[in-house]
Amino acid sequence: MTLQELADSAGLYKSNISDIENEKRFKPNIRTLERLARALNCEVGDFFERSIEKEEEITKGLKELLEDERLLTLLKITDEEIEWMKSVRFRSNRNPTKETYIDMLYTYRKIESKGN
Repeated sequence: MTLQELADSAGLYKSNISDIENEKRFKPNIRTLERLARALNCEVGDFFERSIEKEEEITKGLKELLEDERLLTLLKITDEEIEWMKSVRFRSNRNPTKETYIDMLYTYRKIESKGN
């Protein structure tokens, strides 16, 4: 598919698509991304790189929590909560402990329960 064909199919300007492709000044909004995804027969998420979790990226505190089977069972930590804890990033000078993650989990659950 040529740039012009994509532009026609998505209902966008060829120059804007070129700018997106070359990471120039034009920053697409969600509507533009949805139009491009439809024209390309894909999902909007396909436009973004997915980060791959590496074992060494997990902090010592989270690793200790995840290795504590008794605590995982007692707290009934879900896979979704584990993924959320893995996604939290700290400043390089912070070394969160297992207790830090437990406190974060309680806060997360409190916020989630208010949203429902």
